[in-house]
Parts: sequence; structure tokens; C-alpha cells
Amino acid sequence: MRAAVFFEHGSSDKLQISEIELPPLKANEVKIGVKAFALNRLDIFTRNGHPSLKLPLPHVGASDYSGIIIEVGENVENFKIGDRVLVNAGLSCKVCTSCLSGENSECDKFSMIGEHHWGGAAEYAQVPITNVLKIPDFIEFVDAAASSLTTLTAYRMLHTRAKIKNDELILIIGASGGVGTMGIQIAKLSNATIIAITSTDEKLEKLQKLGVDHVINYREFPNWSKEVYNLSKSMGRKGVDIVLDSVGEAVFEQAIRSLRKGGRYVTCGATSGTSGRINLALLFWKQLTIMGSTMASDSEFKDALQLLFDNKIKPVIDKVYNFEEIKDAHDRLESGNHFGKIVLTI
Repeated sequence: MRAAVFFEHGSSDKLQISEIELPPLKANEVKIGVKAFALNRLDIFTRNGHPSLKLPLPHVGASDYSGIIIEVGENVENFKIGDRVLVNAGLSCKVCTSCLSGENSECDKFSMIGEHHWGGAAEYAQVPITNVLKIPDFIEFVDAAASSLTTLTAYRMLHTRAKIKNDELILIIGASGGVGTMGIQIAKLSNATIIAITSTDEKLEKLQKLGVDHVINYREFPNWSKEVYNLSKSMGRKGVDIVLDSVGEAVFEQAIRSLRKGGRYVTCGATSGTSGRINLALLFWKQLTIMGSTMASDSEFKDALQLLFDNKIKPVIDKVYNFEEIKDAHDRLESGNHFGKIVLTI
């Protein structure tokens, strides 16, 4: 089959379309004819490589993909050839205490399709049946591919970790990315008032159209936490209830300063770096909660995607590329100029 692979870590120039073979299908797996796959920052990190990632090469990326089942393993039930599906990229053992309690992403053996295992940047992909979800006929493959990872991530961050309540004030950092654009829509379902941080006036206008109440251009206001506080004060508050962050190091200190007393900070990523400075006096005096969030449980995955199936949310698509344009798609993502998801079709 044709796949977008890299044989060594490095820039997007290392990507190439090559012929490779899938291993034999396991009894608990299905083989999917991939129709569309989406990129995440994880694809950039995996391609570049990092010391903690011990990855056999060549590697096929893409954690998010959708398509049609073309073969089923002998132990597969409730799915058949011809079913339209999308994939949950999180793999866990299913038998440990964490998995049995419903916290799959806390499993000691937790790993990711597209990072630790071959993903969907190929004509075909094989995945355990526990990681497959049927999609309604009215959902386009492009929208399905763009929705899985970002939707389940934003859903867990807001509902399970931050425990969002109705009518809260939420600051979203990295608002123009996949998690950010989904987080906006999911938060709005709880009637949240949203402040977003972005980098250009063009993105500012798009965020407003998506439903963001207040947008701050951090290039114009580098001390943006003061702007956040002043906005909150104009609403009779003293800081935001929740900070939703996927950026990390570059924004962490100001993100913490933006919280009200008793506020909650939740992060799912660190695209700008993994270190963060904090004033401990601020932490204990304001009784803040700082928490991380990774992927989602199986039940959260289904609940999150049901919002898509019920037309309550919709992925924001930046651009759709052809499979052969994989390098251009990676470059677009890496530039940071995108708004929403980058998707490729096969």
C-alpha cells in the first residue's frame, strides 16, 4: 500500500510516499480503507523526534482518520465490511485498575496511534475494534477525521477535569488550533463567556465568528493577563473561572495570573515548551487548581463524538490537501498560520 512515511527523524523533507506492507490482521482488529486523515502537533513532534520516543522506523503518522471497513478479524462483532468509521487514537491494556475504572488514559501501557504505532497516513490502516466508532452517513469523512482527537481532548479538559459549570468565564489559549476551536464550541454549550488569546487580526475575526465573546491579540498586548483581568472586572468578576491551555511555557505564568480565586487551569499540551514558572504564594493564596489532561476514556470519547453526530459542534477546517501534498500540509501546520484543522484526503 502507499503510505506517507519517514525513514529518519527531521524536517518535512524527510516525508515521502512509499510502498509498505501492513502486518497480518489480528483477530480483534479491523482493516480500514482510509478516506481522510487530519494532522495534529503530535505529528510534528513525532516526525522531528524526541529523546523519550523510541520509535521503530519507517513510521506512518496521523492519529486522526476516517474511512470504510474493508476487512474484519475473526473475533470482531457488531462491525462489518462497509461500515463508515472514525478512530480513537488512544490505546490501553483494558485490564488494569485504571482501565477497569474507566480511566483509560491513566493506564501504565497507554500509547497513541500515529505516535507509538502506525497511524492513518496511508491507503489502509489496522486498528483494534475497541478504538473504532461508526459514523452516521451524513457526516463527511473529512469532518470525521478532523474531529476525533481534538473533540475528545477538549471534552475531557472541560467536563471531566475542569468540571465546567453553566455561565462560567473561560480563557482559551491556543484558541485557533484544533483543541481550541472545539473547546470554544463545547464551552458554549454550557453558556460560557469566552476570552481567547490569538496572534493576528485575521484569526481574531474568525474567532469572533465562531462565538468567542472577547479576543485579545497578544502581539498587540504582550501583557495580556492584565487585559483578561480588566475584562473580567467589567463583568463583575476578578479573573476567569477556567483557563484552557495547549501552549504551555510561553503563556503559563500569565495564564495562572488570569485566574480568579479558586480558579482552575487545565493543560493538554506544551507546544511552546515544557517548563513553567509559578509564584507559589499566588497558588496557595488564591487556592488555585492546576491540572493536566491527556486524551479521554472510552465513554468520554463516545460522549464527545455524539456532540458531532447531534450537530451540536462542527470541526473548523483550515485547508484540505491531497495525499501527495503531505509535505505542504506539515509545513502549513508547523508555520502556525492555520486556523482549525488541516486534513488530507486519499
